[in-house]
Amino acid sequence: MLRLAFSVVADWRVIVTAVLTIFIISLANYVIRYKKRPLSLKKRKALLKAQAEAAAAAAKTEKKEEGQGEANGEHNQKSAPAASGAKKK
Repeated sequence: MLRLAFSVVADWRVIVTAVLTIFIISLANYVIRYKKRPLSLKKRKALLKAQAEAAAAAAKTEKKEEGQGEANGEHNQKSAPAASGAKKK
């Protein structure tokens, strides 16, 4: 009886089936329990720093464009009524 059990367990088909079963169960367990982890502190700081730099660059670009527009005689629409003292009702 022991010889028969050993020959069944040592068969290549049983070994391949066992390995595939373990792999499929592990994969299913991973998919079921998968949760996206939040960014680590270092990655979060780097992301915030990059966003701040991008915002600063955009603000610089807008300021340069406003300065060039006023130098050419164009005025900002928001500042025109305030400068003339007119009030809207």
